[in-house]
Amino acid sequence: MRTAILLLLVACGGAAAPVGPPPPTGPTCAGAAEHMVDEMAAAKEPRPPDDVLNGLIDLIRVRCEQDRWSSEAVLCLSRIKTAAEADQCGTMLTDAQQAALVRDQEAKAAPSK
Repeated sequence: MRTAILLLLVACGGAAAPVGPPPPTGPTCAGAAEHMVDEMAAAKEPRPPDDVLNGLIDLIRVRCEQDRWSSEAVLCLSRIKTAAEADQCGTMLTDAQQAALVRDQEAKAAPSK
């Protein structure tokens, strides 16, 4: 009888919960991009259209994710309140990361042919 109970307990124990990657801690590229654009837009009068702002958020998020911006840079950019603070955070990006961001921003701003 004890063996049957032991087997039943082992059989009903279930599998261990799958272990996935831990949830991100701290600011994300998406959150930093949204914050940066919101802060920049707040200083513009009139406020740029939402489609323009959303396009800029996507551009910054993609560059951040693909270029693997440091967690320090993402944290800094997620807290900016002024252009001077944004410039200071920009120094945390490598030359290649800065160049890719500028390149994509210029391409987005260029008139369509």
